[in-house]
Amino acid sequence: MAFSLADLMDVVHKHNRNPTPKPMPVDEVDRLRVRKYRDPQNSETVALPESLKALLAYDCQLTSPYGQRVLESVLNAIDEHGVLLSDSLDEEAYYMNGLDMIGLDFEELMPVWNNDPRLPALIRLCHPGDQQVFIYVTERDEQGEYPVVRFEGKENELWLAESSLIEYLQGIFTGGKESHDEWQHQQALNESRDGALLELEYIHEDLYARLEGCPD
Repeated sequence: MAFSLADLMDVVHKHNRNPTPKPMPVDEVDRLRVRKYRDPQNSETVALPESLKALLAYDCQLTSPYGQRVLESVLNAIDEHGVLLSDSLDEEAYYMNGLDMIGLDFEELMPVWNNDPRLPALIRLCHPGDQQVFIYVTERDEQGEYPVVRFEGKENELWLAESSLIEYLQGIFTGGKESHDEWQHQQALNESRDGALLELEYIHEDLYARLEGCPD
């Protein structure tokens, strides 16, 4: 049976640990946009995923069963124009690869992660665990959703993990990962469509040249 946005909202209402929801006014939600690309020089914007709109309109302080405010990083990414700015992987890659231990500042090593202008924006979600989780702003599917990716800094690996925010949050708020045919189908479509972009997700090729001469 299909698991819809309405089903997710039922789950979220049931398991939200914030006793007093703080909704974002609908007119504010409606004006929000998200950067399409990670490149800070490219200001093109696109629509938010429908699930994120619904969640913001329900409770900006949505709290998972793990005690985390799921949308905190989303709210912090909104600029004065109502645009969600992209996160990056530079800082995670810097620390997870121990580059802070070699005597060079973070800024001196930038960019740490590949900065190809084609890379899609990343919208961070507050996740209970060592992995970093992001909405991957490629193309919205038929339900108005973007895929969700996870980043493992120790392995310098980023991959498509869930078909959408709906699938991701279902697992977070119920404590168990379900399998639905429509999610598997959409995941396959996402992998086919976004595979070329995922191949661009790696440590910047010039980083190693900048590290030459640094102490081990």
